[in-house]
Amino acid sequence: MVNNNNDNLNNDNFRSGFVGLIGRPNVGKSTLLNYVSGTRLAITSHKAQTTRNLIRAVYDDDDAQIVFLDTPGMHQPKNKLGNYMVSAARQGMADADVILLLIEAGYRPHVGALEKRILEMASQFKKQVILVINKTDSAEKEGILPLIEAFNNEYSFAAIIPVSAKTGDGVELLLGEIKKLLPAGPRYFPEDSYTDQTERMLAAEMIREQILRLTHEEIPHGTAVAIESFEEEYDENDPNERRHVSISAAILCDKSTHKGMIIGKQGQKLKDIGSRARKEIEEMLGCSCYLKLFVKVREDWRNRNGILNDLGYDSRES
Repeated sequence: MVNNNNDNLNNDNFRSGFVGLIGRPNVGKSTLLNYVSGTRLAITSHKAQTTRNLIRAVYDDDDAQIVFLDTPGMHQPKNKLGNYMVSAARQGMADADVILLLIEAGYRPHVGALEKRILEMASQFKKQVILVINKTDSAEKEGILPLIEAFNNEYSFAAIIPVSAKTGDGVELLLGEIKKLLPAGPRYFPEDSYTDQTERMLAAEMIREQILRLTHEEIPHGTAVAIESFEEEYDENDPNERRHVSISAAILCDKSTHKGMIIGKQGQKLKDIGSRARKEIEEMLGCSCYLKLFVKVREDWRNRNGILNDLGYDSRES
């Protein structure tokens, strides 16, 4: 993330606003969010519906402050958690000054029903939309022009930008186009802010990311992570110097058969999840971390309001 200390109070050209990232699951929204923020705020995997919450990331430079809203992938919900995710995506669109509709460069030149629904909502909300054609690093360039033509015939976009969120190709051009569309305004967040996610939230997501990466089939979608304790230790001589963090976290699953699969033979799967997650958490915290994981069965938790609320998913929105 670009972060400068210049004061924008006397800069009449300074722009600020909110930008919603929306599209199908696994289209690269979280990868783009992580690239522009310069840090790992959103977990990524090849599995659909990885992002569950509305995640805010702040991009800052001399000209603008852009608050990106990473939304869950739009899909047909099958439970209350799915309803919450779709509601969060809609809320991200409603709150945004500009919407980025992400599609993959590998799509066939056709506007799908889901993209049409997103564009209809954008029109209802009276939002300006930039079409972002992502994953250009892994697609045939000859296929991009027909894709652009198909979408151009469907909607009047403010801009159409091919990018690779993985390599950063085209991202500076995208940021420039976003700035043109944002209103003049102040910084909404201090210059050293980069997200609204707490360390507890980020730690839980880093654990869940490893579950996504190391388990298969329906297990990832039937799990959640609850941080039960987050204890910090500081240097005796410097109260601002954090030395160590101890975290206890519960992995919730909705079937007893999944519990054994997550734990693995002689507990090896759970050890691997914990080891990989701990390394990511230590990098995020900037200090050593002790991570204790255990698995709890909570049948049909994705439809249970109390559990959803405890996990931070407002079931009233479902």
